Amino acid sequence: MSGRRPDLAQLDFGNFARQFDRCLRQDRVIAFSQWRDIVAAVPPGLQDFFWRVVEVNLSPAGETRLRALREWSAFYGEILDARFRRPSADRPQFRTTKQAFDSYSAIFWRFGSTDARFDLRFGRLVLLALRKESSTIANHGKGSYDDLLVVMRRTGRFRELTSFPICTEPGAQYSQRAGSGDKRYKGVGFKKADGVDINKDGIKDAGRMTEGTYQYFEKKGGFLGDRAFQVKNTQIAERDTDGDGRFTQDDKSRIDPKGAGTSMYIHRGGADNVLEPNTWSAGCQTVPKNRYPIFLKAVGKPNAFYYVLVNAAS
Repeated sequence: MSGRRPDLAQLDFGNFARQFDRCLRQDRVIAFSQWRDIVAAVPPGLQDFFWRVVEVNLSPAGETRLRALREWSAFYGEILDARFRRPSADRPQFRTTKQAFDSYSAIFWRFGSTDARFDLRFGRLVLLALRKESSTIANHGKGSYDDLLVVMRRTGRFRELTSFPICTEPGAQYSQRAGSGDKRYKGVGFKKADGVDINKDGIKDAGRMTEGTYQYFEKKGGFLGDRAFQVKNTQIAERDTDGDGRFTQDDKSRIDPKGAGTSMYIHRGGADNVLEPNTWSAGCQTVPKNRYPIFLKAVGKPNAFYYVLVNAAS
């Protein structure tokens, strides 16, 4: 390995991770300074993603060997941190599509189910959504396109990746509280009351999908005049039972195991190229309608696909 610091645009995160693990498994002498120089070439904004790729490619044998190397304790600490901390939903400046694909694949792998991992490994279409916590009351209750959706597919040596803004939480315009005089909802334009009264206090509670893995299928007949996608198994929702616009541990009886049914679709929402976007989300996953044709092209027409939703770092 050359001692020269690599050009970031040529740095292959996945190849680095596999080579690093191979050296550990084969108990080969590792020149610490050279590996350190490669890591140093990765800017701060990409470090978290880089370490996630290393973490998911580290084999049990490689990890055992790494733990035994005192000089490498800082490296191992970075790997453990990546394993247990929440990923960022920010949109970093990757230098190559391969870097982005490796990074988001690592997050998908860490948080996805076994079946979802299988599809990722064998080149099938998969979707990853990183959710930023936001208030349902924000933007006058119209929702926020502040979450990140990544559509990925691998074909041989080629990686296809497209990202979109998405809304994964309901807007308060669909909250019963907005239409009942609750002062916290001042300025919210009430549309209709959606949700489920999970805590039996007479008020329908707004809900969102819990993080996890969902398998989506084409929805027969579409939704809102366009193609849409729906699950076949009941979705678990969490409810804003205290009505503060957020989904937290303070919401008593917040987990709703069956009230949402299969109603939380992926569908188009209002455009995001206007002054005040309206996401049209009462708990569904919505993509701006001005970007929706590109989204549908990226998805294609698969029989089904896995969608992994992750709560990002706050």
